Amino acid sequence: MFKRFFPKQNKFFDILIELSETMLETTSLLDEMFDNNENFADYSSRIHVLENKCDDLTHKVISDLNDTFITPIDREDIFALVNSLDDIVDTIDTIASRLYMYKLKTPLQFGPQLTDILLIQTGVLNDVVKDLQNPKQTTEKIVNVKHLETEGDIVFKDAILNLFEDEEDVIELIKKKEILEIIERAVDRCQNAATVIEGIMIKNM
Repeated sequence: MFKRFFPKQNKFFDILIELSETMLETTSLLDEMFDNNENFADYSSRIHVLENKCDDLTHKVISDLNDTFITPIDREDIFALVNSLDDIVDTIDTIASRLYMYKLKTPLQFGPQLTDILLIQTGVLNDVVKDLQNPKQTTEKIVNVKHLETEGDIVFKDAILNLFEDEEDVIELIKKKEILEIIERAVDRCQNAATVIEGIMIKNM
């Protein structure tokens, strides 16, 4: 299906792959950050470097769209997909910076479970983007991303419930609640990226 839209040497396809691989790398670092619960400054710095790289790739796509008369798929679809992936990375960068700046007194309960879900989602999205030229089982993968978003909602609610039951320090509660909400936002943005891809598939079948 997409092979005729994204030929092997298509520059937009190449940038999309690089962007999705960078997105997955940032999520892997974030997941490690929560699992290890140390070296926050280093992790945050490394993630921010990758976020800047994604910004550069996004600007590259916008520049190429302005300079290209005929695009492989609708311009707005390329723009929407690139921005949806970049939004995920921006949110991951925000999570990492908050975790570093807030210096929580105790580990964030349910944080690792949520970032595990986020890591699986971005892994699936990366597979989907890389397979746009030969999208076998793409629909199933998109559905999986959406199911994971539902699972993330359940874990998020458990996390908030646990936080209000167990956290006695009001300032810590505020900090932790904000971080949990931003992680949930990242999970939601993965679903948004999946929806964008689904729309592209429907339009180009």
